[in-house]
Amino acid sequence: MFLRLMQVLFVLQVVIPSAGVVAQGLVPPSGAELQTTIAHLKWMAVPQADQYELQIGLAGGSGDPFTSPLYSEITSSTSAVIDEGLEFGDALIWRTRAYLNGVPDNWSEVSEFSIRTIPVGFPILVEANFGVSDPAMGLTLFNHCQSIVGYDLNGELQLLVDTPARVSDARIISDGRLLCVGGGQAAMLDLMGQVIWKSPDSDDFRVHHCASETPWGGVLMVVRDYREVTQDGVSRTWQGDRIVEMNPVTNEIVFDWSTFDHFSTDDYDVFQTNHWNDWTHINDAHIEPSDGRIWISVRHLSRITAIDYDTGEIAFNIGMELPSGDVTVGDDLFSYQHSPMLLENGNLLLFDNGNRRGGEPVGADGYSRAVEIALEGDPPVSAKVVWSWETPIYCPSTGDADRLANGNTLVTSTQLSGMYEVDPKGNEVWHLDILNYETCPGLRPGYRADRVPDIYFSLEECIGDIDASGVVGVDDLLTLIAHWGGSGLGDVDESGTVGVDDLLIVLNAWGDC
Repeated sequence: MFLRLMQVLFVLQVVIPSAGVVAQGLVPPSGAELQTTIAHLKWMAVPQADQYELQIGLAGGSGDPFTSPLYSEITSSTSAVIDEGLEFGDALIWRTRAYLNGVPDNWSEVSEFSIRTIPVGFPILVEANFGVSDPAMGLTLFNHCQSIVGYDLNGELQLLVDTPARVSDARIISDGRLLCVGGGQAAMLDLMGQVIWKSPDSDDFRVHHCASETPWGGVLMVVRDYREVTQDGVSRTWQGDRIVEMNPVTNEIVFDWSTFDHFSTDDYDVFQTNHWNDWTHINDAHIEPSDGRIWISVRHLSRITAIDYDTGEIAFNIGMELPSGDVTVGDDLFSYQHSPMLLENGNLLLFDNGNRRGGEPVGADGYSRAVEIALEGDPPVSAKVVWSWETPIYCPSTGDADRLANGNTLVTSTQLSGMYEVDPKGNEVWHLDILNYETCPGLRPGYRADRVPDIYFSLEECIGDIDASGVVGVDDLLTLIAHWGGSGLGDVDESGTVGVDDLLIVLNAWGDC
């Protein structure tokens, strides 16, 4: 630590940048085109600054756009999220200036960005309806044809990101990125619509249904798998599934698990025609942070499986009893399900499509529901339904159920082309109705939906990165020293005083975030 401190102090003696003008390193970069009407602006910190003024104006008009700016704010932060007043098709300019001891400094150079236009005849039409109480705040994100869309609670489009292929699963992940599945590949995009990673484009690596981010930044995917299986004296090529985690930096496969290695082929849906053509049909795989296990939804076996990440061994199965005897709890609590979610109370929430309710093919009395299941023991020795909400119309395919921060549940019922937020008593508090039933061939809009507080909620601040540059370095140290003994931007530990503890945090975090 002492050696690092001496090295940094040496750098300070020879590198002293000007404190008069806000440095470059802006987000979004000048000339960027956003795919959303919610803008996240970031600028470099100025040593000794206690506040900053931000102005945004419309470009292209006559006169000075900053005389009556579209947006103006004075803040102690070096970033701002603008979620009102911006529209699709806008061309915008913005600038900042620092306040030093309450005195405004010079304005920075003007930067510009634009917001994409909505294509003529954009085919999706929605209508929002409110119920008995207030819904959870945020945007509702879901797939739509070859794009990812986000709507506010009033049904106003606020995000429209084009995807490389017609997309099914779509979700927002860390650092404000989007992860989606389409065309046999998983793809990671930024909020300017740029593809920053894709899984291999290979006939031997066809991603379907789901991709999720692991807590350490990997991508967990459901991939088709094929094996020769002899059953009842007949040999056939069966289609099963692999669960594959890939490091998106190196494209190295770091976890690989196949249903053929862990499930018995004695277990299959006897009512499914040619069951070997789509034996397991996994539609969800993710790591639950609370237990570190991989949880998968095996639709055609009406089974949910928890997998030990370190060993690859099955921790337990929940669901329909089948000939192998590998499932001992949860028979007939759900079937052909989607989107299992482990709740903070240890219960399991999922969307129960109900195609095999009672162990038989669904009849005229079929129904679907969001269902919460209490599990006793680890592995579970019992399972029982403690809460459910039935959708207005039977939904035989796709669907989702997410528990929201306010205790409500967001239910995606794709067959209805809509999303419902319901409270714990089952009262509907919000409904987004997709008015045009099907707008592109195949998968309907809303395979699954996420409610996010805002699209930048997952941007993680790097501790010690005072200027939000993505690197903890000399500029951060200069800002800290400029505020030494006082408060402000250098108060990394938020103790109220900039001091030694803050200096140690910066030094320990030195380098790239």
